[in-house]
Amino acid sequence: MEKTEKIMDREIAWRIFAHEFNSSNLYISEGDERAPNYIITPTGVKCNRLFIIGVITEVENIGKDNNLWRARIADPTGVFTLYAGQYQPEAAIFLSELEVPAYVALVGKARKYEPEDGNVYLSVRPEEINAADEKQRDMWILETAERTLERIKIMEDALDSGLSGTQLQEFLEKKVKNAALINGVGHAIRHYKNLDRILPEIKNSLVHAVKTVTSDSGIIHDHPTGFQKGSSIELTKSMAHEKNPVETDITEELEERIDVKELNEIESVEAIEDVTDSSEMQIPVQANEEPPKPEPKEIIADIIDRLDIGKGTSFSGVIEAALKAGIEAEIAESAIKDLMDEGRCYEPKIGTLRKV
Repeated sequence: MEKTEKIMDREIAWRIFAHEFNSSNLYISEGDERAPNYIITPTGVKCNRLFIIGVITEVENIGKDNNLWRARIADPTGVFTLYAGQYQPEAAIFLSELEVPAYVALVGKARKYEPEDGNVYLSVRPEEINAADEKQRDMWILETAERTLERIKIMEDALDSGLSGTQLQEFLEKKVKNAALINGVGHAIRHYKNLDRILPEIKNSLVHAVKTVTSDSGIIHDHPTGFQKGSSIELTKSMAHEKNPVETDITEELEERIDVKELNEIESVEAIEDVTDSSEMQIPVQANEEPPKPEPKEIIADIIDRLDIGKGTSFSGVIEAALKAGIEAEIAESAIKDLMDEGRCYEPKIGTLRKV
C-alpha cells in the first residue's frame, strides 16, 4: 500500500519546450526543506520533473574527479542544460560514453542555481536517460506543441475572465482537471505581468517547432490539398504520401491532435505584424512571380550540409560561402547559432562545424 501511495504522489513529468522552460523565473517551495521545489512557467506548468526528447550536441566533463558531466540538449525552440554527477551515476556513465550528436530521451528534475551575483540558471538533472531516434523526437515535438497550445488557451481564458483568487480557481476547476495546472496558472498570472507579450512569443515558437518536423528543410511549400496552403498540416500530409507508413501515422496524429485552425491563426497574426511593421504597403505576389527566397538560416544549413562530407567543415569556410551567397557575415554567424540551438549542427571543436 505504501509503495502504491508513493507512485501516486510522484510528480508529473511535463512536456515543455526549452524556450518556455528558459523563460521561467518563478520558483516556489511548498512545505518543509524536504518538500519538492517547483519552477512555474508562463503557461502555468508547476514543474518539478520534465520529459524531453532532443539532440545532445555537446558533452563536457567539468568535474575534478571525472564525476560531473554537463550536456546541452536541443529542441527546435532552444537548449536545455543537463548536469549528471555522483547522484546520477547511470546518467553520468551514459553521457561519458555518448558520441555526439545523438538523439536522447530523458526524464529529469528541474533545477535552478542562483550564484551570489544574482543571476539565475535553470538546468535538468536526469533521472533516466536513453537513446532515441528522429521519429521519437518528432512525435515528442508534436505532442509537446499540442500540450503547450492547450495550456496557452487555458491561460488566455483565465486572463480574459478578469477573475482572481478563489473566483479564478473555481472558474479553472470547471475547465481543467489537473489540480497542479490550476495551481500553476494562478501562480503564473500573479507573477508574470507581461503575459500579453510572453504568450505570443511562445505561440511563435510552437509554429517554428512544428514546421521543423513537417519539412525536411524547414521551408514550407504550397501543395494542392484540402488544408490551407502553407499550413504545417498540409505539408505533413503531402510528405507522408512520398515516404513511409510511420510518417503517415505522424501526419494522422498531428491532424487529430494539433488544432489546425489555431496554428493557421498564429501564422496569420505573424503575417499581419510583418505588414504593419513595414513603412509601405505590401504588394501581393502574382501567380507567375518567383517564390520567395529561403531565409538565410536555411541557406546556411544547406551550405553546411554541402561542405560537410563526413569530417565537418570549417567555420570560416561556411562564412566565406555565405558571403558568396550574398549573406553578410554577422547574419551568417547568427544563423549558425540558431542552427546549433535547434540541434541541426554542432561544434565538435572550436572552429569546426558538423551537421547533425
